[in-house]
Amino acid sequence: MTLAPDRDVAAALRGSRLFAELPEADVHVLADTSRTVDLVPGEVLIAEGSPPEAMYVVLDGELEVSRNVGGSDVLLNVCAAGDLLGELGIAHRRPRSATVRARTRARVQRIGAEALDRLLTHPESARALLLAATRRLDVEEGLVRQHERMAALGTLSAGLLHELNNPASAVQRGASRLRSLLAGTTGAEQPLQRLVGAVPAPEDPLFRADAERELAGVLAAAGVDRGWDAAGRLVRLGIDPAALRTALDALPPAERGPAVHGTARAAEVAALLDEVSAGADQLSRIVSGVRPLAYSADESMTDVDLHASLEQALVLLRHKVPPGVRLVRDLDPAPQVVQGWPADLALVWTNLLDNALAAVEPGGTVTVRTRGEEDAVVVDVEDSAPTVPPDVLARAFDAFYTTKPVGEGTGLGLATSLSVVAQKHRGRLTLTSADGVTRARVVLPRRR
Repeated sequence: MTLAPDRDVAAALRGSRLFAELPEADVHVLADTSRTVDLVPGEVLIAEGSPPEAMYVVLDGELEVSRNVGGSDVLLNVCAAGDLLGELGIAHRRPRSATVRARTRARVQRIGAEALDRLLTHPESARALLLAATRRLDVEEGLVRQHERMAALGTLSAGLLHELNNPASAVQRGASRLRSLLAGTTGAEQPLQRLVGAVPAPEDPLFRADAERELAGVLAAAGVDRGWDAAGRLVRLGIDPAALRTALDALPPAERGPAVHGTARAAEVAALLDEVSAGADQLSRIVSGVRPLAYSADESMTDVDLHASLEQALVLLRHKVPPGVRLVRDLDPAPQVVQGWPADLALVWTNLLDNALAAVEPGGTVTVRTRGEEDAVVVDVEDSAPTVPPDVLARAFDAFYTTKPVGEGTGLGLATSLSVVAQKHRGRLTLTSADGVTRARVVLPRRR
């Protein structure tokens, strides 16, 4: 539907602060000399680098403002009814600094460059124009600087990851080799090794204390020095007291102590090797999780396994899970794959999870849920934090807006995530909060 000239257009123009203080006659002149432009989703209204010929007022729908930075599009803003577009190019007489594309069906009012002189003769309109331009410049420059910093950090991280991955692999290989050597020393040299794992190690502290006391008595009866020191380790190894008594009776008295302490020592070494190996494995997983972010500039669009991508983000943020908070995975049983950029999506999951973990209180829950649809995949990140007030929710995607303490948040996490989802992947990112559940929902098309 196209607005009727003059009266309806004038009423729509009044919805913008830029024209709110203009005399009625001037508003009607603008309405008469401008024209309405209807746009379909994806249609470009303003192309970056094109000459400035007009400015636009959004009458209906949503439009995305993006700029090409380092070969990738950065979403700078999403404009709705009443917002002004293209005034900077008109004022500076410079080529367009960004691309404006319809996000939904939209209507805008095209106002020629000559109208700017008329606006500037009215102080309130001139002030509104200045405020709109300044605010937009602040947001756009902040997002561009953030993008450039992330690119520089990625370059630095690439070398760091290489330096971390090599020693982690060496530690893993060394632990595996030591474990093999340790296994080769058992047998004849460890006559009690066959007793390991005969009974379950008690988990209850009282039962464990009783088991240690019984084993210590067996060791004392067999004449083993420092038997009490070894008893706790033998209990953890699952050694049966009766079987131990029989085995020790079969050994010469001089060999009993070395056999007991050798078995306990070998078990402790094995446990330490397991701990070292687990640490190296965790380091390797962290490196794998960060690698897509470090090499994001070199990435091209590919098939992304969303479950693997989410797991990488969970590994990176494991240290941020507050005590007492439960992390729940509710993933679709079937693999969920979309076309996209792995590093950018990893950044989205990291931002959404970081926000959820920062908001949830002890005893609360953070849930990661996926659901496959025919042409799209839905990813929800939910937390049981207190309901977000409507005024905060309304500004959640505004650049530089944050509720975190000073120094803990930049206010760019959700703005950047919206850019990745909406602009680069043609998806949707929404944030809702009701009934004790705050939900960030990402809907990604399977094929871009």
